[in-house]
Amino acid sequence: MPKLRYAVLTAGGARKEVAVDAADDAAARRRLRRQGLIVVRALGESAGKAGRFRLRRTPRFDVYIFTSRLSPLLAAGIPLEHGLAVLEEGGREEERNVVQRLRRGLHEGKKFSQLTREMPECFPPLFSGLIETGEESGCLPEVTRELRRFLKESKEFREFVLTSSIYPSIVVSVTLLVIVLLFTVFIPRFAKIFEELGREMPFLTRTMLGVGNFMQSVWWIWPLLIFGLVLLYRKSRRPGRLKTAKDRLLLRLPLLGGIITAIQTGRFLRTLSIMVKNHVQLLPAVRISRKVIENDLIRDSFAAVEDRLRGGSRLSAILGASPYMPQGSIAMLKIAEESGEIGEMLERIAEESEEDIRVRVKRLLAFLEPGIILVLAGVVLLVVLSIFLAIMDMNVIK
Repeated sequence: MPKLRYAVLTAGGARKEVAVDAADDAAARRRLRRQGLIVVRALGESAGKAGRFRLRRTPRFDVYIFTSRLSPLLAAGIPLEHGLAVLEEGGREEERNVVQRLRRGLHEGKKFSQLTREMPECFPPLFSGLIETGEESGCLPEVTRELRRFLKESKEFREFVLTSSIYPSIVVSVTLLVIVLLFTVFIPRFAKIFEELGREMPFLTRTMLGVGNFMQSVWWIWPLLIFGLVLLYRKSRRPGRLKTAKDRLLLRLPLLGGIITAIQTGRFLRTLSIMVKNHVQLLPAVRISRKVIENDLIRDSFAAVEDRLRGGSRLSAILGASPYMPQGSIAMLKIAEESGEIGEMLERIAEESEEDIRVRVKRLLAFLEPGIILVLAGVVLLVVLSIFLAIMDMNVIK
């Protein structure tokens, strides 16, 4: 029977590694749960089983699935702790681990909102803020229902953007592969015919061959370049000068910059509308909503919102000072301030922003797809033309 190793959390919150004799992973996890231990991740079999060591990637917690399962339970009048117990019994592994931590915290007397705030890797600030509002107002079932709707719409929108980028990514990858094969395999083989004849090749053929020889001679640069770009991208996602420079560059890109701006401001407005509609005060609602903006420049443009709100300025005037907010949205917000329906208007603005993003993405794809095909066709045409000129030159020799 193999000895499986796990990183676990004890009842006191201490982290340690344990080894369990079990037939398989599921049996080992059941034994650890009976001991009151929370599995953080699997470390594989113990070192004594040389050659059989394996790692198991811990699945990510899905806050949308969690909320979708919890919301109907609370709406049916089931207490929170009992609802979490139901989720623990029927949930997936990563969900059970999180629910165990939540139930343990509730037994210790902590609030649900406090527990979710202590797990930012699982629950976004919006979730914790709305849960706290639901606890204070006694409307937790209604709040979780609103969260469920918001998370569903956000997930559908992310999937739309991701799905829209799949085809261009495939086309770009195939284009690069075809270009590399043409210059490194096809053209050099064809050039050997001219070397055997001892004749000088046409200028275009020599140029294509030179490019192919260069790509072959520095082949080791390409893996290093890809590796360096991956590291640079990962580092650019962390706060700092590099991330700010990347965010500034993205906003300046034609077509794509406008889409990124619309996505970031739409996310801010959507979050703010949810907070305001659920009776969260405007100041903390803005503070939480700013955290969902990933672009440093756009987020910094809203840095003075809280101070100016304390000073008595209107939200429309403050947001209108940002160069990234559409003026049409500001005009609609001014009307809402007069009527007192800010939450509903913010939601409407966010919906229009998301629809505008969908239109922009479709336009970008309509422009990008034929552009990529034209680039590939142009490269293939150059290669074919260089070969055709070489063949014509051979006929002249004859």
